[in-house]
Amino acid sequence: MKRVSLLIMLTICIVSIMPQWVMAKEEKFNYVDAFAKSILFYEANWCGPDAGNNRIKWRGPCHVDDGKDVGLDLTGGFHDCGDHVKFGLPQCASASNLAWAYYEFKDVFIEKGQDEYMLNILKHFCDYFIKCFPNDKTFYYQLGDGDIDHEYWGPPELQRCDRPTYYVATPEDPGSDVAGNAAAALALMYLNYKDRDLEYAEKCLAYAKDLYTFGMTYRGNSKGQTYYLPRDYLDELMWGSVWLYVATNDQKYMDNVESLMIEKNITEGNMFSDHWTQCWDYVLTGVFIKLATLSPNPIYKIIAEDHLDYWQNRIRTTPGGLKHLDSWGVCKYPAAESMVQLVYYKETGEQKYLDFAKSQIDYILGDNPNNMSYMVGFGDNYPQFPHHRAASGRLEGPPADEHKSMPQRHILYGALVGGADINDEYRDVVDDYVYSETGLDYNAGLVGALAGMSKYFGKDQFPEETPGIEGHAPEYYAEAKIYKETSTGVTIDLNMYNIITSPPQYEKGLSFKYFVDLSEYISDGINISKFTTDIYYSPANAEISKLKPWDEDKNIYYVEVTFLDGLYARTYVQFAINFYENSLWDSSNDFSNVGLTDTYSKIKNIPIYKNGVQVFGKDPSGGEPDPKPTDFIIGDLNGDGVVNSTDCVLLRRYLLEIITEFPDKNGLKAADVDGNGTINSIDYVYMRRYVLSIISEFPVRN
Repeated sequence: MKRVSLLIMLTICIVSIMPQWVMAKEEKFNYVDAFAKSILFYEANWCGPDAGNNRIKWRGPCHVDDGKDVGLDLTGGFHDCGDHVKFGLPQCASASNLAWAYYEFKDVFIEKGQDEYMLNILKHFCDYFIKCFPNDKTFYYQLGDGDIDHEYWGPPELQRCDRPTYYVATPEDPGSDVAGNAAAALALMYLNYKDRDLEYAEKCLAYAKDLYTFGMTYRGNSKGQTYYLPRDYLDELMWGSVWLYVATNDQKYMDNVESLMIEKNITEGNMFSDHWTQCWDYVLTGVFIKLATLSPNPIYKIIAEDHLDYWQNRIRTTPGGLKHLDSWGVCKYPAAESMVQLVYYKETGEQKYLDFAKSQIDYILGDNPNNMSYMVGFGDNYPQFPHHRAASGRLEGPPADEHKSMPQRHILYGALVGGADINDEYRDVVDDYVYSETGLDYNAGLVGALAGMSKYFGKDQFPEETPGIEGHAPEYYAEAKIYKETSTGVTIDLNMYNIITSPPQYEKGLSFKYFVDLSEYISDGINISKFTTDIYYSPANAEISKLKPWDEDKNIYYVEVTFLDGLYARTYVQFAINFYENSLWDSSNDFSNVGLTDTYSKIKNIPIYKNGVQVFGKDPSGGEPDPKPTDFIIGDLNGDGVVNSTDCVLLRRYLLEIITEFPDKNGLKAADVDGNGTINSIDYVYMRRYVLSIISEFPVRN
């Protein structure tokens, strides 16, 4: 495909439809790429029947019966960390912090093409909260039993354990903290969404008011089994008050803040040391940062700036420069604090706040003693074993009997791990979850911090490709070895692989065939029906046929092993073929014996079938699976199945010769959206108009 770089024409087209890029000095890190990836993480933790209806195609519908035990549809929301429980406080706190990030840096989300993704995530949170609040005295806030859930390691799509509606806030058993945080998230959704869909925004505001009233009226902490034990609920009620005040300009909400401060014993005569930062159980930092500019009471600015100074100058610091608040989730705290300081920098313009954020985010992205990014999928050296079941893709227990320590099937782009400890040391081990844990709460502050970094340091930066999010084609193969061979027959150990991960699913209708040459028996007049075939072990309920003729003229026969249960990824079977009436057995001329030894190896001559159609290997006639035609979508340059702003950025970079190829192998064909055989600025104009919904189709169609 010919490339035409008409720089003048391209410049005219770009100027006409988008702002000029301001060139800045080249930064060590691509903050915009990190920003985009930090948002993508939430699509990996998506829960509900619509999981996978986004950019990450290795996710699919899961936990579609949530709420059934109480007669409600409580599907939706997000999995908490690397597990599949929907815990209350971290869900609600993460939603409100993400919504705050969008509120403060909306221009950056739009400019960098991340607004649609972020708003989709925020709406998924809010849709879930609305479902969980069926009346003004009932708020369901935990789905799933953490103890039971943590016994399972495998994709969420395959999880079959009961998922109880575990905790509900009522007047008798309140949850003021989850109510306050969810109210803040819903009020922020009103602010962030009112110019897009006023009806939905007003619905969120109405629910925010009612949830807030519920939390204020019936006081008490929520529960989280042994996993999330809240300390206080007053800060969450303040947080809800602040955002309802911003959304409504109703003074009663600001008056409530003052009353709640008195309850917490924070007055002009009794100052408060705010030395924590935004996280799942603490939103006071955000309260003080907002009140520093919203309230005329000077105490809030004093507390806010003392907090900022504490983090800059007085908190413990690792030898490599990371601010160290707590030993669990080390990196999430300076990430969240960086967002806080960037919000305050936006208000004040004081350089020290920007410098703080840059130092901490640069450490997280790789400027540290290990030269390692603690964001998965960013840079060249990043964690390979985040503690995350969906990204691992491995299924422990039968039928797959895999192990979480095996290489992970997917890259968990954008996930912030716990990170290095007080000595700047990191252990990339899936079970060392103090280091390798990920979570909704971990990324919530990071998204806002990276939005700020993109605003101030990412003017000429773009998101980079994320290969693998579109999933992988099904893969089938067999690995086998000879367990035992005697003069009467053979016993085979076989691992059959059906790696179906886009999305993960149990697959039925699978079988394989093992071919033998029985010439030595036919020449002796042996009755083939006297052969015995047996399954010695199969966790997947395998059955084996009798010997069947394949080519009687050549004395070729086979057995077919069929799996009655659904399979995922891998299953083991041990089977045997024997004739006990003589000692003629000789495998050397058997078609399926070629390459078989006493150690496992991939054997192409043991073909695999799905519903009778060959999907792997070859049979004695030479038959192999038909290759599938290559499909692509016009305009989809990165192969993720959609045409969006990311594809526009890729095409622009290609035309400016920043890149020389596209992430997807069919990118060059997909980029020629007008079908004239040339990729030029006209294609870019069409792409922009399509993404902006000015046109609904390209001149050339798929």
